[in-house]
Amino acid sequence: MTDYRIEFTIQRRGEGDADFTEIGFGSSGSWSSLAGALYEVESIVDNQAWETQPGMPEPAEAAAGKDGKE
Repeated sequence: MTDYRIEFTIQRRGEGDADFTEIGFGSSGSWSSLAGALYEVESIVDNQAWETQPGMPEPAEAAAGKDGKE
């Protein structure tokens, strides 16, 4: 049986920034169809449920255009 997984990064470039910065990442997990894996990625992004590392803004902050840094 064939399985599919989509791994992704989310990057943004703010006003005045020279390059994009990674603000999140994730994976669809294993699915039996490419459409299923794509649906999972879309759900993760729509629900702002991607993963972050220290120094990255929380998904809700990123979606609101905030950098999460005080």
